[in-house]
Amino acid sequence: MTAPQNAAPPIAGARKLLVVMSDLLFRSKIDEVARRLGLELRVAKSPEQLDRQLAAGEPAIAIVDLEETALDSFAAIARIHSTMPDTPILGFAGHGNVDAIRRAREGGATVLARSGFTVQLPALLTEVAERERARAAG
Repeated sequence: MTAPQNAAPPIAGARKLLVVMSDLLFRSKIDEVARRLGLELRVAKSPEQLDRQLAAGEPAIAIVDLEETALDSFAAIARIHSTMPDTPILGFAGHGNVDAIRRAREGGATVLARSGFTVQLPALLTEVAERERARAAG
């Protein structure tokens, strides 16, 4: 994936965003906003990739598609939570997917409706970028 023209330089010392999803459209949206803010993504589309990404270091945030079909989103949330308990986990699902929303919240994730996630994404990632800049500055 090529970087957008208005991409900011990566934040030195910033942790990556862990994105657990195979949906290319949503990953592209997240990547575009993240790069504008100087954040970089790590993607997990399978349990093996998730284990590799977690072994690579603690992410600034984990974003999980609760309607993911390539891996069990709830097992992924449990794995992230047990491996990196301080990592915020943000899940998103369609409004009508009440069971997925409930299960993700029970697993420790903050959950947004898919439409709300899209609208709030720039503000959410701006907050992450500011936190990572402060963390990297010491």
